[in-house]
Amino acid sequence: MEGVLYIVATPIGNLKDITLRAIEVLKDVDLIVAENRERALKLLSHLSIHKPIITINSYNEERKANNIARQIASGKSCALISGAGTPCISDPGGFVVKACYEAGVDVKAVPGPSAATGAVSISGLRVDRFIFYGFLPQKQGKKRKVLRELSSFTYPIIFFESPRKLLETLRCMQEEFGNRPAVITKEMTKIYEQVMRGSIDDLITAVSDVEPKGEYLIIVDGAGK
Repeated sequence: MEGVLYIVATPIGNLKDITLRAIEVLKDVDLIVAENRERALKLLSHLSIHKPIITINSYNEERKANNIARQIASGKSCALISGAGTPCISDPGGFVVKACYEAGVDVKAVPGPSAATGAVSISGLRVDRFIFYGFLPQKQGKKRKVLRELSSFTYPIIFFESPRKLLETLRCMQEEFGNRPAVITKEMTKIYEQVMRGSIDDLITAVSDVEPKGEYLIIVDGAGK
């Protein structure tokens, strides 16, 4: 019997956003590899599913990947889920996928929610083409260097950012990109969901008045728009 690794997209907030196929796969697999055990248990409990869970993160994934691949190669089926959304995008999972391919294991996608594509769809910007960057470097000097390198791109660019770095990052963007149109989404599909649109200066003013909390995504319009 051949095992399969399923890359399963899970809700980014509202648990009703899970797909019927994702539920079916999570019920049928032998084990689940998850970035966050607590979030995985919350989702599985909501679905009345009980499965063994192996946790991975950026520190231990490479070490655990081969063992996970061996279990799947021995005939077990496995679902890989991230804390929220589509795995392997600014989240652990890439080493596990690579190890499975090297072990001759079949890898299948179970598509579904993604914060990046969800935000793009409601941004109001011209997004027939866009660039996804994800999380910027933590150190301000490296962050500015990356933004400077991206400043000439003519397509919208998508970034993830933590609440404690949000204002600093917007100020760096204003200096490196200028006062371009931009969009911030906060806590997508959750009770405190918010979309802020305007120039980068407008957004700096908007977030300066409150203490940022939650998960943020920033889309900055391309150069020359």
